[in-house]
Amino acid sequence: MNKLRNEIESYLISNSNKIKINSRDIKEGDVFCALEGSSSHGNEYIIDALGNGAKYIFTDKKWNKNLNNNILKVKNSFDFLNSVAIKKRNHFKGKVIAITGSIGKTSIKEYLNFFLLTSLQGKISASIKSYNNLLGTLLSLINMNLNSKYSIFEVGTSNFGEIRKLASLILPEQVIITNITPTHLENFKNTRNIAIEKSDLFNPKYNPYIKLLVLSNNNTDELYLQKIAKQNNIQSIITYGDTKKSNYFIKNIKKINNITSKITYVTPKKTINIEAFTILKHEILNLQIPLIIFNYNKLPIKDFISNIRKIPTIYGRGSYHFINLNYRLVKLINESYNASPASMLNCINYFSEIELKEYQRKILILGEMLELGQKSSLFHKEVILEALHKSIDFIVFCGSKYKRILSKLNLSLKNVFYFENEFKIIDFLNKNIQKNDIILAKGSNSSQVNKLVNLLLKIEIKREK
Repeated sequence: MNKLRNEIESYLISNSNKIKINSRDIKEGDVFCALEGSSSHGNEYIIDALGNGAKYIFTDKKWNKNLNNNILKVKNSFDFLNSVAIKKRNHFKGKVIAITGSIGKTSIKEYLNFFLLTSLQGKISASIKSYNNLLGTLLSLINMNLNSKYSIFEVGTSNFGEIRKLASLILPEQVIITNITPTHLENFKNTRNIAIEKSDLFNPKYNPYIKLLVLSNNNTDELYLQKIAKQNNIQSIITYGDTKKSNYFIKNIKKINNITSKITYVTPKKTINIEAFTILKHEILNLQIPLIIFNYNKLPIKDFISNIRKIPTIYGRGSYHFINLNYRLVKLINESYNASPASMLNCINYFSEIELKEYQRKILILGEMLELGQKSSLFHKEVILEALHKSIDFIVFCGSKYKRILSKLNLSLKNVFYFENEFKIIDFLNKNIQKNDIILAKGSNSSQVNKLVNLLLKIEIKREK
């Protein structure tokens, strides 16, 4: 068994993108990790994994020994992952970047991955999807390519003490904190606690490798993070934002049309003018981060500028789709991957600013925000009131939190609707939709609105470039 264990460890350390925890993702030469799930154990899928070409399998539960000689029984599969991840991180000689924050982590990770990939011709590793918890981090570490010049990690948390564990595993030299806004308040209670938790990512006690901290510069919690960073004697602290108080800031945004802007960024050394396929303030703010990373690491800024118009759309985070709804072609803006108070307000504002052509209408569909603790009703009410003050033809709310607040507000507006599930929303759309209408759907990943979008995308015609 020790020989097989060493063989699997060596294979995972020497190769990239080989570890999988879903048998359906297994390809020839992959390693299947059989984990305990919420309703079943991975052992139930060992046959499937072997059928799909798994080279090795390890599990912490008894199996049929006659099945295959390359199945390793370990005491704890999770502990085995942890052990391999630590060894692989010790072998990695490239630069490690970690991204955390309340919102925007995945988008910024994808932006940075795109710009570095195009500039360095593919010598990049990055965590996939939103693999930002402990399990996701272990898988991302093991799947790293040791020949990469950079490895990028997304780091998330929903409770105290989680970031320090991830920091000690990833050991990033460069840390990006996107922002501090109300999220996961059920456990953290307030944004100051969120800031303190995030600070562990650059705390030398847990991450002695830290050299650079990039962070937003827009509220008191983010200023508090700067104070902690200075106390920890971080070598380089770079701030970004939309005012002159930041090291990098937006000087001007000129909207060209509904999808394009001319942007002027000011850096410590010069002013940079770009044209990007976005009109969204939060995306324009986010684009400062790859610019900072390029400058700090002395990468060619011309590569950043030349590829700014080629950034791929991120599914569920503002991706555009054309759908055929009741024989009418309409546009769907998919913002259904996640939702927080700040991202909700951002969506409402930018949707209201989209310029319509003749006979077009806007339909805004808002789902619930999760894990907001005692202030949940207050945040949902804020979203309702913000939406009501915008010029939007139809506003649809979905979820019990909205229902309670709407009943108290006792509104009698003809353009405001509430439905309890995705099927009733589809019925409403079928009865009211007109050709060329624009729908924006926003809600947490497990909300009914996310389920609604999945149903609507089954009738997608084409995706807008």
